[in-house]
Amino acid sequence: MHTPMFPNGGHSGDDMWYSGNNKIRPRIAGKDSDFGIIERRDQMLEVMVNQSKKVRAVLTGDEHNYNHLVINPEMEMYPEKWDKKRLKLNRTIYQINNGAAGAPYYAQEVLPWSRFCNSFTTRNALVFITVDGEKISVQTINPDTLEEIETFEIEP
Repeated sequence: MHTPMFPNGGHSGDDMWYSGNNKIRPRIAGKDSDFGIIERRDQMLEVMVNQSKKVRAVLTGDEHNYNHLVINPEMEMYPEKWDKKRLKLNRTIYQINNGAAGAPYYAQEVLPWSRFCNSFTTRNALVFITVDGEKISVQTINPDTLEEIETFEIEP
């Protein structure tokens, strides 16, 4: 999907965060949703993470950088004064953002989930995902230099 659920650089004022402002309503079929942007994000996570075991990673690209975020039950997902229901995740998924072919590049921001961002770069990035049965491997390289940016396994 285009928009990260958890932006890490350049789009913390919009995407599915709006600087922690849940008053922003996503538009669905031309109408404002009854739920705020963070609540809608949580509804999507409930389906993808808690109600299904099929989703192991989400690919995004809105931010002009490469990063991978480990979304897990320990990750902080809310603004400090959040007074609504908090979603409890029952497993881990990954958010892999590769918008690193556009300009201008966006620097990393400090957000509630920043410590779960395992990799972040503004270098050009090409992501290879290899699936071999249950094993999913991710290799990211700089296409200009062929330098490896990172390699990791997506845990089941």
